[in-house]
Amino acid sequence: MEDHRGQNVVFLELGVGYNTPGIIKYNFWQYAHNWRNAFYVCINKGDAYVPKEIENKAVGINADLAEVLYLCNS
Repeated sequence: MEDHRGQNVVFLELGVGYNTPGIIKYNFWQYAHNWRNAFYVCINKGDAYVPKEIENKAVGINADLAEVLYLCNS
């Protein structure tokens, strides 16, 4: 991961819940917060949360992942 620090990076979280947030979710938040050129995107129906600390470099999409992917492919 450190090889990409300073580059434009998007951390894309797709449908990750809170069963094991320490594996993906919390790490992505930290990277988005600490890396100048990082952006965080969360797509999760009913749980597209963006922490206040990164709200200026993040977006939460509260929608079904399959529908979002379908629309992107249309």
